[in-house]
Formats: sequence, C-alpha cells, structure tokens
Amino acid sequence: MRVRVLLFVLVGTASTGSAQQLSSVADAALPSRTAADTLHTRTRPVRALGELFIVQLIPFTVNNVIRDKEWARVGLQSWEENLENPWQWDNDHFIANQFGHPYHGNLYFNSARTNGYSFWASVPWAYGGSAMWELFAEQFAPSANDLLNTGTGGVTLGESLYRLSSLVLDNRATGSERTWREIFATLLDPVRGFNRLLDGEVSHVGPNPPDWRPSHDQGLLDVGYRRIAVNNSFSGSQAVDQAVAHFHLGYGDLATDVRSKPFSHFEFNAELSDKASQGERGRLSLLTARGTLGGIELHHGSTARHTLGALLTYEYYNNPAFEYGGQSVYGGLISEFHKADDKDDKKVRATTEVLLQGIIIGATLSEHYYAGEGRNYDYGMGLGTRLAATLVKPARGAIRVGWGGRWLHTLNGAQSAHYQGGGFFEARLFVTSKFGLGASYYNYHRKTNYTGFATVTQTSPMLNFFLTTAMPSLTP
Repeated sequence: MRVRVLLFVLVGTASTGSAQQLSSVADAALPSRTAADTLHTRTRPVRALGELFIVQLIPFTVNNVIRDKEWARVGLQSWEENLENPWQWDNDHFIANQFGHPYHGNLYFNSARTNGYSFWASVPWAYGGSAMWELFAEQFAPSANDLLNTGTGGVTLGESLYRLSSLVLDNRATGSERTWREIFATLLDPVRGFNRLLDGEVSHVGPNPPDWRPSHDQGLLDVGYRRIAVNNSFSGSQAVDQAVAHFHLGYGDLATDVRSKPFSHFEFNAELSDKASQGERGRLSLLTARGTLGGIELHHGSTARHTLGALLTYEYYNNPAFEYGGQSVYGGLISEFHKADDKDDKKVRATTEVLLQGIIIGATLSEHYYAGEGRNYDYGMGLGTRLAATLVKPARGAIRVGWGGRWLHTLNGAQSAHYQGGGFFEARLFVTSKFGLGASYYNYHRKTNYTGFATVTQTSPMLNFFLTTAMPSLTP
C-alpha cells in the first residue's frame, strides 16, 4: 500500500501543471455549490464527529472481533480505570508508534478539516481523537507518547496530505482523468474522498477553490544507490548497500509563503529502500513533513528578504544507520538572497535557515532498553538546531548544504541523554527539463551518555548517487 500511495502522489503532482494553466475566466463561468470542496464552505460538526467515530470504530472492530486482541477488550471497568489511573508510556514497535499513530492522527484531523474546519480549528480533533482512543478503545493504561505522536504527528501529516490531495484534485476535469484524480486523492486523504462521494463532488464540474493551488510546486523522484558506513568505514564488512527510491515535493515557497496561512509552504519526503538491506525495519526508510505556521517579515529589499518564521515537523527515519522518529517545532530566521536585476522566474536564489528546534516528543535507538512488546528505543524531549543554505539555478539544478543536531533527554527508557545529528550536502544537475543526476552525503553521528553504562558513540556516514526526474518538467 505504501508503494502505491507514493506512486499516486507522483502522478497527481505531475498532472497539476496543466490544470494550473486553465484560466480564471473559465472558472468564473462555472456554477458554484455549497460544499467543503467548493468555493463556499461551511462547517459540519455532526458529520465530522460521526466520521471521527467511524475511523476509530474500523480498527477497533478488526482488533476486537477479528483478531481478538487482549488490549481491545474494553468495557465500563477499563474505562473507569483509564480515567482514574495515571498515564503511562507504551512499548510498541517503532513503526507502530512513530508511523502508525501519526497516520491515524491524520484521519482524526481530516475528519474536521474535510468538513469545512480551518487548520487551527482542526488541531483539537487530532488530539481529542487520540485521547478518545487511549481512554476508551484500549484496555491498557493510556499512553502519553501515543497522545503526542498521534496528535502532533496527525496535524503535520494531516494538513500535508490534505493539501497534497488538493493538488491532485481538479473540479474542472472530466472523463477518465477525473476518475483517476478522485481515486488518487482518496488514497491520500480517505476521509476527504468519502465526503466528496457523499456530497456528489466526485463528478460535479465546477471551479476550484483558490487555495487548492500553491504559489509554486515541484516534485522530484530520485532513484539510485546508497552506501552506508555503519561503523564509519565505507569499505568495512559492516557497510550496507541499498537501492533507494526517494520522492520529494516542495509546495509553495519557504521565503515568501511563511507569512501566509499554515502550510502554505511545506516539504514532503517519502523514501523506500530494498527489503534485503532493511530487514525487519520494513521498506519505508524515511517519511518527513515540514510545514510553515506563520512568520513576521523583518526586511524586504531589492536583493534580500528576512523573516522570522515558525514550522511544524514530523520525522520518521528507519534505516541501517539510525532510527529516529519525532514531532518538533522550529523557529528562527529564514532569508532569501538574489540579484536585484534578475527576473523572478530566472534569478539565481539562495535561501538560508537559522533555526532552533523544540522537540515535543522524540524516539531514538537505545542499546540498554528493550521491552517484550518489541520496543528498543528511548523516549524524550529536547532541543536542537538547523543551519542550512540552498542555492537554486532555475531549470538547471540546486546545491543544498547544512548541519543539524538535536539533544534528547530521556524521559522513559534507559537513563540517558542522546546527542545526534550531522552535516549534509546535496547537489543535482538537470541535463534536460525532465531528467538529471545528483549525489548527496550525510555524516550521521550519535553520542549517548548512559547512567551506569559506558558512553556509546556512533558515526555512520551515508553516500547517495541517483538519477532524478522533475514532475512536472522544469521551465527554462
């Protein structure tokens, strides 16, 4: 399913280029309707609440009736105990807590978002849906880590997938193109697809709401080879070779859209690696989303723009080099530099980021913690920083360089503190408007100070070589 969803994102992104070229005059000539996916929206709290119950009832029924899971045997006694007793930390596998819970939080978020609620009004639905599940759908004590991962991760993934589905949808399309767009959008945002079916929007021809199309969007599909030096040696016997497919979508423009509505700019990354190198980790080796929350412009001149901005981030990394998942907020200085006499569509641009990170909840591999349910990682909160610079030559390529690091104080797991991060470099060159090649390097480093155990240090650089495809084609 993850492979198919990734492909559907690519197809939908590639198809938006032609849709954006249709005139606003044609839009104005089409009739409007009162529904969540048309120009005139209204909130539908009763339907939103009903759909929140439905997206919880489906997995609960599967686990209670079909799989007969002990944790799903709930009743008045378990509800009373969960309401009275303190919250705990659960010990599920990494992929369940750091991917599964945020994905379900995205469904809770979109039960409101796709029923006419704004971004900020939809946020409580992600946390409220998580609290409902923790208190009433599980026999065991409610989990603090689940609430933070489901709620915060659900907001980040939820708004990203909501806007991705908007990018795929086109109310003006007809025939087979319309059918495929509706299918792809439903796979990205199932709650939205269900609502469009209820409202008759899957076949209605009409105008697109203006916020369906960003100021700019660009998808990139990289396919290539990765070499991981597990113990700081690319030639050692423990080095790992991987075949990797990586999809990146840049939605909007960071420097200009950070002051607009939340997630007017966001970056979405998904990566699949070969099964042999990943082993029990699963083929999903990376999934990240980072979206803007708002900003204050400090300076806007002919050659530079400086903005204080805030961003919300979801991160999931699970490869032979390292394991980390978490929810964070970033804040700091975002700057753009360019020549004063360059035209907007041809100018060489440099964008820099000087950001501080607040880690709401983070999970990282631990050498000294293992629970019977499969958990082998520590949970904590902490701080971090990101320094990055990107130089873009339109239609030709880009260079990205930077450094990021995070410090995580363990709240549950082995008594420890983790420092991890490293420098990165990426370069890509397009030989045509569609195809190019590139390389990247990331020097991952971790140092963990344990109480009662020796300090652990790990350095695992990663080197990538890839072919890249622009979707849609770059404009010279």
